[in-house]
Amino acid sequence: SVFKEDPAHKPELNSLQENCLVQTTEWSTCSQSCGMGISARVTNDNPQCCLEKETQLCMVRPCDFSMEKNKKGKKCVRTPKQRQSLHFMFSGYTSTRSYRPWFCGSCSDGRCCTPFLTSTMDVEFRCPEGDFFQRKMMFIKMFSCHYDCPRDNDIFLAMYHHRMFGDHI
Repeated sequence: SVFKEDPAHKPELNSLQENCLVQTTEWSTCSQSCGMGISARVTNDNPQCCLEKETQLCMVRPCDFSMEKNKKGKKCVRTPKQRQSLHFMFSGYTSTRSYRPWFCGSCSDGRCCTPFLTSTMDVEFRCPEGDFFQRKMMFIKMFSCHYDCPRDNDIFLAMYHHRMFGDHI
């Protein structure tokens, strides 16, 4: 836990939150490049001021998405906004509401398309038996094409493609 220093006062349980220096990491890259995945971050923005891992659902793009035609001179192609709203599926559960989300597309010049600006909303899911639960979910507001692709950050992939100092053939 991280607290503001106040030498004259020892933090008590009820004043922990007001003396807490809130620290929150960015959300991690979505665990799936298509379909439903998980994103995580660490924060101490809670009554105990203790670091906790938070997760949210994310969908960068559906696995069966169809691309728009590439406009002349454009290198970043977006997926069209859904004409009909859709229900999200997660582990056999279906969202109780329907949504019309934006998804990342593709980049025609070798770069990757990833979310640039997102928001988080609570989404309620229902199973066929009638049980409910609520999860945070990422919604894409803007995306961008760039060379800093999530796969390039995978240490095992990097070791496969690049020989490192001390590697033996």
